[in-house]
Amino acid sequence: MDLLINNETIWFLPRVSVIITDWPEAATFCLTYKSSNSNFPCHFCMVARDELANINLKSNDIRPRTHEGMRKHFYENTGKDVSIESVPNFFWTFP
Repeated sequence: MDLLINNETIWFLPRVSVIITDWPEAATFCLTYKSSNSNFPCHFCMVARDELANINLKSNDIRPRTHEGMRKHFYENTGKDVSIESVPNFFWTFP
């Protein structure tokens, strides 16, 4: 792309470094259950479904979904407890 600044043309390539999604796409990206009836429907925190509308939650009541925490649940086969689903990766079956 050519960008004209102060009568000088600068050639550059823009870089998009964020993922913009709506709620179902974000849930798919994070492998969380897509139902609002699941125990932890939020794809970025571990707040229980019944507490999502609670405006009096303290900051220590809101646990973020971290890669390490979700990996632990995945390997311990407790993903259903935190509403994550196991999706087989097609590329892992190649020799």
